[in-house]
Amino acid sequence: MNYLIDPQGHWWRWPSATLAERLGHADPDFDLAGYAVRNLGYVWLIVEEQVTLMQFRAGMVSPAAVSSLKPYLRKAVAAKPVALVFYASGWLEEAFIKAAPLLARLDELAPLAEPRMRDQFIALSHQPREWLYHAHQHLSSLFELWRFEGGVFSKPVQRYLDNSGLIERTVFITPRDNELYVTASGSGFTIYDSFQMNRVAGRRISDQPDRAYGSWVEASYRTCFDSGRPAMDDVDAIIEEPDHDPRRRRYQRMILPWQQADGSRMLTGSSLLNAQLAIPLSVDSSTPGSK
Repeated sequence: MNYLIDPQGHWWRWPSATLAERLGHADPDFDLAGYAVRNLGYVWLIVEEQVTLMQFRAGMVSPAAVSSLKPYLRKAVAAKPVALVFYASGWLEEAFIKAAPLLARLDELAPLAEPRMRDQFIALSHQPREWLYHAHQHLSSLFELWRFEGGVFSKPVQRYLDNSGLIERTVFITPRDNELYVTASGSGFTIYDSFQMNRVAGRRISDQPDRAYGSWVEASYRTCFDSGRPAMDDVDAIIEEPDHDPRRRRYQRMILPWQQADGSRMLTGSSLLNAQLAIPLSVDSSTPGSK
C-alpha cells in the first residue's frame, strides 16, 4: 500500500490518476512519485508487511506534512520498524523501532537547511559524566573500573573483560616506532569478509581493507594515547571492502589508556554495536578524535 503526502499534508493513495494530472503528468513515462519526492516536497509512504518505508528529500518536507505524518508514525512504529529513506546529496536510510527517536529525527531532517551527503565516518564524543547515563552497562562499568584502578591494567580488569564477554569486542593497542600496533583482539569485529582483527596481531591498527576507515580509527587512538585521556564516542561509519558492497556500522566505542605492570603504556578499544544510534548530520567529523 502506497501513499503520497503533499506539502499541504494531504494524503493520496498511489498510484492516483487525479494526483498525476494535478502534477501535470496524466500519463507519465517516468517515476512520477520519485520525481515528486526529490523535487516537489512530497513524502512517499510505502507500507510493507515487515516494514514501513518513508521516502523524502531532507530540507523539503513542510511542517504541514510532518504534522500530518506524526500520528500515523507513532502507531506504525509500535507494530513494525519504520525506515526513513531520505535524499541528502545521495540516498540514505535509517531504521527505527521507537517513536521518540523516529519523530525527533524527522523534525531534524525535514527542515535541514543545506542537505548534503553525510560524512563517511561520524563520531559524537561524550564527557564521562554524560557517558555513565546512556552508555551500555558493560562499557560504563569498564570505565568505572579504569577510574578505580587508577588507569593500571590489573588482573581485575582482565577478569572483568573476560567475564562480561566484552573481551570479544576489545582490541589491545601498543605503540612502537611512532606507530600503533594491534597486540591482541577479540573475534567480535566482523565488518570485513576477508579480514579478521583477531588474526592480525603485530599489524598497525590502520592496516585494514578500508584504508580510509583504518586511518580514521588510528587517529582516534592516537589522540587518546597522546592526551592520556579516555575517549567515548557514538560512531556511525560506512565501511568499504574491495569487491564488496559498503556496510554501515553504528556502535558505542570507548578507548582507554592504561599503564601495564612493567610501566609501559597501552590502549584498549572496546565497542558494542547499536543499530539505533542516530547522530545529527550537523556533527563535524572531519577531524576524528579532536572533539
